[in-house]
Amino acid sequence: MRICLISNASVYADAVLHSLLAYPELEISGLVECTAVTGTANDWHAYKRLFARSGIIYAGYLGAVTKPQFRLPHLPKWKSMKAWSHSLSCPILATTNISTPETLDFIEQCTPDIILTAHLGQILQPAFYELFAGQTFNIHPGKLPVFKGPDPVFHALLEKEKLFTISLHESIRQIDAGKVLAEKTIQPERQTLFRTNLELFKFAGELIASHFLSKDDCLPVPENRPANYRSWPTNSEILKFLAAGNRL
Repeated sequence: MRICLISNASVYADAVLHSLLAYPELEISGLVECTAVTGTANDWHAYKRLFARSGIIYAGYLGAVTKPQFRLPHLPKWKSMKAWSHSLSCPILATTNISTPETLDFIEQCTPDIILTAHLGQILQPAFYELFAGQTFNIHPGKLPVFKGPDPVFHALLEKEKLFTISLHESIRQIDAGKVLAEKTIQPERQTLFRTNLELFKFAGELIASHFLSKDDCLPVPENRPANYRSWPTNSEILKFLAAGNRL
């Protein structure tokens, strides 16, 4: 099975790739690296919007997990997506906009069986789904539909959840609303934002194998709690998060 992975380069994308390669039946046919900071921009205006929205502390966390040169000593080393492309002998495209004609052409040329997004901070546009509807799936580090949104682990920690779920779901135009196909729930020993996310993303390959390779060992569990979408953390939420004793 050929997979084109779309992600913001990060330690989490590295964990996803390691987990996929644990299954010889899976082949990475292409990589798309989203380089946008906010929206489809990576200029100083984008950084200004990031700081205004989430504050310097959360921006520092994002820098530590997405920029190898800013890696803190206690974080594991990881390979850039360019380094992964070299080691896997597969093509890579870096872009600020996943839904441009150039990007869509690149994905088609990779001839994937499925398109997988993981740790992607950008909403796919209608032009993307016009070509790849029914072929695109997302790895979401949250229990759906309870924890929709870009950073579900942050909000789960803020709300004092003890169990954390990573989900494989169909990617449709409505955010985090596609059918859940597989999931894994864990109780991590070190419940920091970073460590919990990292532990969850390590199960990406197991979720793909469960559904697409008919392992059927990560079947989703029905959820009775109502659907809830939570956006990017605000600076006030970050301060509340830290004041409650949580750690990034």
